[in-house]
Amino acid sequence: METLIEANRALVVCGILEDAQGRIFLARRGADQALAGYWEFPGGKAEPGERLQAALCREFREELAMEVRVGEEIGRTPIPGNGSLELVALRAWTDDESPVLTVHDRWRWVSPLEAQGLELAPADIPLLEAFIAACSE
Repeated sequence: METLIEANRALVVCGILEDAQGRIFLARRGADQALAGYWEFPGGKAEPGERLQAALCREFREELAMEVRVGEEIGRTPIPGNGSLELVALRAWTDDESPVLTVHDRWRWVSPLEAQGLELAPADIPLLEAFIAACSE
């Protein structure tokens, strides 16, 4: 079931993109970005009236030139330092494992446990933990 964004809510959507080997996709924020150098699950702000799934597909196309298939919600967390924004993680898959970077400066596929050893953006940490917990159930 798709989630529709309400006009009075500010949500940022990110994708926990998985491959056939169980690895997840992370991208590092570029030097001109807030939180430069931090690794993150790619995504971006959803527009009022836009479905989360559609927002995630749009963001992957715009930022990485990748087409994704979107699954269920993994979790939500407030974005530290910005109490008006909430980050929502959705599970996603792609057949295209070679992105074109526009706002990030690096990308990599890692195991979920390897991701814990990287410098993740603060809001992504609880979402990675929720993903790991969901995979071990």
